[in-house]
Amino acid sequence: MRRFRSGLITVVVVAVLAVGAVIAFRVLDERRDPVALPTGVVVDRATCLAPEVLVAAVPGEVQSPELLSDPLPPAGTVPENFEPKSVVVCQFLAYTDDSSEATLSQTTRTGDMAHVVAQFKRESLKSPWFGECPTPSSVPTPVVWLVDSAGKAVRVAFPVDGTCRYPFPDAYEAVMNLVVQDAQLHHLPRAW
Repeated sequence: MRRFRSGLITVVVVAVLAVGAVIAFRVLDERRDPVALPTGVVVDRATCLAPEVLVAAVPGEVQSPELLSDPLPPAGTVPENFEPKSVVVCQFLAYTDDSSEATLSQTTRTGDMAHVVAQFKRESLKSPWFGECPTPSSVPTPVVWLVDSAGKAVRVAFPVDGTCRYPFPDAYEAVMNLVVQDAQLHHLPRAW
């Protein structure tokens, strides 16, 4: 009888541990999923100077010349039926030697928009269970706007790799390989 009880207790303990391990595995596995992005929201125009764009594009705080602008929707996926004709890229270049101003590049680019849209519609990858990331870059990913023929724009988010959550190089290259039609530099004072 004692053997039966100790055997039963052992079976119950093993079963409880197995169920707990399965539940823990599922919870941890769900955390590996990429964050679901909202569908991008179409706005009246692309801007590189809105506060939300500057926070995403420039490391460190800078003063926005568009302080009184309405808040922008977050970057998201390419909306269905949105047909871009160009992109506007907002990219941090450097700080001045005394770090008093940031230089931000704003370029309008055109070219194979179908390829660009395909790259931004890619799904982000799941994080692996194991793996190391190199030291992250201190230079943020550029902010990219897709712009249609009427000038309406949607800010899109880069799909990311699984290991380090870095943007896919293919999406970055698709944008940067487009032909530059217009380029502007913005000098933005630091927000000390």
